[in-house]
Amino acid sequence: MRVLPQTAPPEAEPAGSALLYRDAEVAPLLGYRPLLLDLAVPAGPPPGPGWPVVAFVHGGAFAVGSPKHAPLGRYLGERLVEAGFAVAKVHFRHSREAVYPAQLHDVKAAVRWLRHHAGTLALDPGRFSAWGHAAGGHLAVMLAVTGDRPDLEGDVGVTGPSSAVQAAVAWSPPSDFARLPPPPPGSPFHRTGEDPHAWLLGAAPAAHPALAAAASPLTHVTAAAAPLLVAHGTGDDGVPIAQSEALVAAYWQAGADAEFAWLEDTGHVYGHRTRAAMTTAGIEFLRDRLGPA
Repeated sequence: MRVLPQTAPPEAEPAGSALLYRDAEVAPLLGYRPLLLDLAVPAGPPPGPGWPVVAFVHGGAFAVGSPKHAPLGRYLGERLVEAGFAVAKVHFRHSREAVYPAQLHDVKAAVRWLRHHAGTLALDPGRFSAWGHAAGGHLAVMLAVTGDRPDLEGDVGVTGPSSAVQAAVAWSPPSDFARLPPPPPGSPFHRTGEDPHAWLLGAAPAAHPALAAAASPLTHVTAAAAPLLVAHGTGDDGVPIAQSEALVAAYWQAGADAEFAWLEDTGHVYGHRTRAAMTTAGIEFLRDRLGPA
């Protein structure tokens, strides 16, 4: 896809203990909504070359939701800024707008845009990470396992800077589309008989096995994959915990760095106490893996 040149960062707005760069335009996609992000940077002088960065990717089965309105994004944004991280809430095209790999191209474009403007935004280009839940967790893992794969970069927005992240946190991510069950009772997709993964791939995974495999993080894990913390509930009936068990096992088999938090009696959506505990664990993991400035 041909796109227009990327734009410069907007003016910063004071927002409590942070500076907010609202609706930064990563790329004005022709024929689509502009690809945007909101960036919150801790106020005050950064440590060393800049603040470590977390790219937050929202969930919603690749079909609904927005990082602007995701409750998890608001909660994580506040916690992470308090902990000394810059937080970028990134957008991607929904599956009815474009099929995979457009979603991966979009989040990679966001990472490249942030790295391209790191000096202006007081970011440390060597300490980038990703964090997401469900569909957002899938894209966070894809950022971790695909690094600078030229065949997966796409041509959205600024090109040239690296799209690699140095660590990732993923909550309940799908990792193998070929083995995902149908939407569970209670899901809006179950009520309508729709399959959100068929929307993402343009056909049911069984009818498009090559693309289903290419879209699955499980097939991309190598020893070079970025360190990964995965959390998953044993009671998740939307994305079974076996998906994350297989992903972490692939990491370990490849000799890559992964940690796994089994969340007993937890479903696809985490309660307040679990969310708080796993946010603390994620912050500690990122501090450890990203290292000091």
